[in-house]
Amino acid sequence: MTKRPETLDCVAVKRRAQRALAQALAGKSPDEQASILHRLAAQTPLWKSLARAERPPKTARERAKRRSTG
Repeated sequence: MTKRPETLDCVAVKRRAQRALAQALAGKSPDEQASILHRLAAQTPLWKSLARAERPPKTARERAKRRSTG
């Protein structure tokens, strides 16, 4: 059985990711690039956890504003 190396070449991983992203965006208009980036970001675990998170509590200023107008 082959043992996996214990180290991770972070720079190589970053370069591979950037190369794939550059290929996906190549020849696209700025609007198309933005939609691709939004779609890819929405697939990340961080974005998904942020979407599931509850809304933060309103600030005192927002509560006061609502009371004065409503």
